[in-house]
Amino acid sequence: MQEVCYNSKLREKFFANFAMQRQHPNRRERRVSEALTAKEKVVGLKQTRRAVSAGQAIKVYLACDAEERLTNPLLESCRNAGIPVETEWTMRRLGKACGIEVGTAAAAVLAK
Repeated sequence: MQEVCYNSKLREKFFANFAMQRQHPNRRERRVSEALTAKEKVVGLKQTRRAVSAGQAIKVYLACDAEERLTNPLLESCRNAGIPVETEWTMRRLGKACGIEVGTAAAAVLAK
């Protein structure tokens, strides 16, 4: 059951803050999606693995809902190579940030 706020001033403030949050995406999320759309990148587990092993990746994004048996070897390779890894995105959001219609388990930003 949802609680209703009967104080009109508090209710207006709540809805104003809620509307503002919906209009302005999280700054970090916006920054990451700009990094993935504006820079050279590879999308997909296989291409990301190749970029890491070739030393071309400077940052790797792994989906948190991807199967661990697929992402753990890539995570270990990144740790061994000293490449920062971010694992806060879902497959769907990561794919959308990369500009593709389907979800992806991994993406990497490449050095120029």
